[in-house]
Amino acid sequence: MRFFLAPARLLASSMIALFGLLLSAPAQAGGVGLIGTGGLHADRVYGYTGDVQEKPENQMNANYGTGFELTLGDRDNRISGIFRFYYLQDAPQSAPKNGDGVNYAIRTYSRDIGMFTGGLQWGLVGDPTRLQFTLVTLVGSGFLTKDFTEFAQGEVGVGGTFNPTRHMQVFAEATGGIRYRKRVYPTANATLGVRYLFD
Repeated sequence: MRFFLAPARLLASSMIALFGLLLSAPAQAGGVGLIGTGGLHADRVYGYTGDVQEKPENQMNANYGTGFELTLGDRDNRISGIFRFYYLQDAPQSAPKNGDGVNYAIRTYSRDIGMFTGGLQWGLVGDPTRLQFTLVTLVGSGFLTKDFTEFAQGEVGVGGTFNPTRHMQVFAEATGGIRYRKRVYPTANATLGVRYLFD
């Protein structure tokens, strides 16, 4: 009998918590937005002479994407939460020019990636309701790929926000960071976007 009581208690407490959330007042702080991003990331290219693998070479390739954003926090807060869901595309790889006699296993097509990142926007200087310079810290992953090459990602950078109206905010960021899949790959990205603020 005890075997059935534990799941029943868990289900009942979960239902009470859900009911409490549904009855609570809706959040009035935060916003939604659209973003566009582009930048560079390192790729590793493998070459073969016959059946012998040569030393792999690193190259920088472009990436670009678009998606949407959720923010948490009052419009006059210096620290805001950021959650981004976006589609990213990695440009095709290219064979190194100095690789005579070496066959390179390169990706000749663009790679589609579903991305999620979350983090904080820290106000450094200025008025959050008008013009502000910011520090941005984000962590997340490329969690959805067709070729099963998912990766973790972390970024840190600087940016700025400008509010032309009470509910509208335009922002720009320049970040550097890493992708991690079996090894660390450096990245550099620029992001532009617009937010609609609820409060």
